[in-house]
Amino acid sequence: MMTIYILIGLLNGVCIALSRILNGQLSGYQGAFKASYINHIGGFCFLSLMTLILLSPPQFAPASEGLMYAGGVIGALYVAINSVVITKLGSTSAIILVISGQMLFSLLLDTSSHNPDSLLMKIAGVSLIIIGMTIKELLRQNSVKVQKQNQE
Repeated sequence: MMTIYILIGLLNGVCIALSRILNGQLSGYQGAFKASYINHIGGFCFLSLMTLILLSPPQFAPASEGLMYAGGVIGALYVAINSVVITKLGSTSAIILVISGQMLFSLLLDTSSHNPDSLLMKIAGVSLIIIGMTIKELLRQNSVKVQKQNQE
């Protein structure tokens, strides 16, 4: 049973990457905020259809727990920011940076972990990703310089 959830998680990663790439391309034509708007209208339509098909409308939390709904605002901000970043850095770099940011925030949340060995492994993993991104960017900058020199 766990294998199914692992495969669904991997499929979700593919969906996220594909969504970011497509939204980044749309951002090139419409601008980041219009692309984000279009993205969210599409998501709203899909979720509305799914709600109608499943015939179970969402149950809202009490008004005192309104902070839970900030996720929608944060999600919209994420889509808009990513639309800008993906057009400037490319899809691979943007996605790796997003994953790194998620891992860094997870590390922050996990600092209360009772397993310091696990925390050290996570810090090592995030560090390797950041080092890899730095090396990739340095190589890209060097490649651009060499191409400019060859053209002169």
